[in-house]
Amino acid sequence: MQIVLNIPESLVNKLNELPNPQQFLKKLLTTSLESGLEQDEWWLLLENIEDIAVDTGIADLSEQHDRYLGKI
Repeated sequence: MQIVLNIPESLVNKLNELPNPQQFLKKLLTTSLESGLEQDEWWLLLENIEDIAVDTGIADLSEQHDRYLGKI
């Protein structure tokens, strides 16, 4: 299945800063559907992603997380 999202430009910029924006959106959508979040609630989550994100200073953490698990 292919889904097309119309995302506000301000959120597009934030998503593009993530290491894997497509995977993030897929996981976010899956989690919201499984947990029963309302549409407005998961858009709020997206809008507030900077409040949730943690800067570890490790550029490849999402790709090499298993390598870093013992170091963080």
